[in-house]
Amino acid sequence: MPLLALILVLVAAVLHALWNLLAKHARDSSAFMWWGVTVGAVWYGAWVLTQAWLGLPQEIWLLFAVSLAMEIAYVWLITRGYASGDLSQVYPIARGSPPLLIALWSAIFISERLPLLGYLGIALLIAGVYLASLPTVADLLKPLRALSHRPAQWALLAAVCVSTYTVLDKINIAYTTPLVYNVWIYAGISIGYAPVVLSTGNRASTLSEWQRNWRWIVVGSVATIGSYVLALTGMSMTAASYVGAVRATSVVIGALFGWLLLKESFGPVRVFAAATMVAGLLLVAVAR
Repeated sequence: MPLLALILVLVAAVLHALWNLLAKHARDSSAFMWWGVTVGAVWYGAWVLTQAWLGLPQEIWLLFAVSLAMEIAYVWLITRGYASGDLSQVYPIARGSPPLLIALWSAIFISERLPLLGYLGIALLIAGVYLASLPTVADLLKPLRALSHRPAQWALLAAVCVSTYTVLDKINIAYTTPLVYNVWIYAGISIGYAPVVLSTGNRASTLSEWQRNWRWIVVGSVATIGSYVLALTGMSMTAASYVGAVRATSVVIGALFGWLLLKESFGPVRVFAAATMVAGLLLVAVAR
């Protein structure tokens, strides 16, 4: 994996972890995330318009529509999973499965082939993500056993959505630039998810979230916009499989944020997970 692409995607992972940390501690996480996406789409779209034409080539309209549908479906599915299930069952599947599925879809649909070291690095990164998502070693097989239950199934479907839109985005950015493509992604998510957060039952909470947290929403908008445009830029330089796996390090980065800023636990399981991820990153970095 080219060094520049690796650095860009690691920075993207840090920004993604910050975005999730802010959303996690909002009173209404769904409203916070929608506001962040919407505010980001406005200021970012206005800025990009001064730099480039915002049109998307006709060749990618259909694939873009499918990618956008997968983005919106992911938000809905992961919300359902977290609302109805145990975090220790849902989170490892939702976070650990996408890198594996991205590597699979990339090999099948876009003929992406990596060297053995690359696949070993991805395997270590996936293992690290899975371990970092577990409360204790005793829970090692709990998420897999939970696949017979609906919450874990929601999480697996969410992972399918993430892996699908990642591979589609890899195809699409060959026809446009990451800067322009990112505008359409965020504008589409904002419009597509608006009926949920602005429905009669949710409207008051959504408006209240803006009044209470607008400063952090603006900060979050910078984090989420920056995260995905850097990931897309990195993906334009290297394999989607690498980007999916490296970006997943946001799980352990988020845990580090929680430990440093919120005094949350960072026990031996997460230490081992972090070491496993570092080993995976080293293998990915030297793979060609």
